[in-house]
Amino acid sequence: MISSLQQNKKRQGFTLIELLVVVTIIGILSSIAVPQYARYRKGAQDNAAQAAYHAIAMAQEAYFTQRNHYSTEYSGASGSTQSLVLQAGLVRDQNISYGAITLTTNGNTGMPGFVFDVQHAAPGTTRYHYDSASSRTVTTNTVSLTQAWS
Repeated sequence: MISSLQQNKKRQGFTLIELLVVVTIIGILSSIAVPQYARYRKGAQDNAAQAAYHAIAMAQEAYFTQRNHYSTEYSGASGSTQSLVLQAGLVRDQNISYGAITLTTNGNTGMPGFVFDVQHAAPGTTRYHYDSASSRTVTTNTVSLTQAWS
């Protein structure tokens, strides 16, 4: 006959039901946490692009105030103090895509202006578009993309 002490020694470990319950709980928790993390990360990437967008737009306006024309380059010549990125106090982030700066003229007033786009390189992030000639203010027109934009 097996004593109850020996029977307890044989039954060490977890039952299949206990393991299934634990795995189910972990699955439920991860199904909630992973999408939350993805939303948080996308928000952080969009915020980085938006900060660059605002800074470049303001630096471009400061450039115009000093020189009476807009710049068509983000970086200027090597070591140049005319760099919009330097004027904006930005460190050029490799994950931020800057669209070409296009100079424009407002048809109604003849005022010079500029247009550019900024977006984080990660897929699904928002593109920020700035058009100074039409509004003379920082406005955000967002388009959700499924692929990286360059």
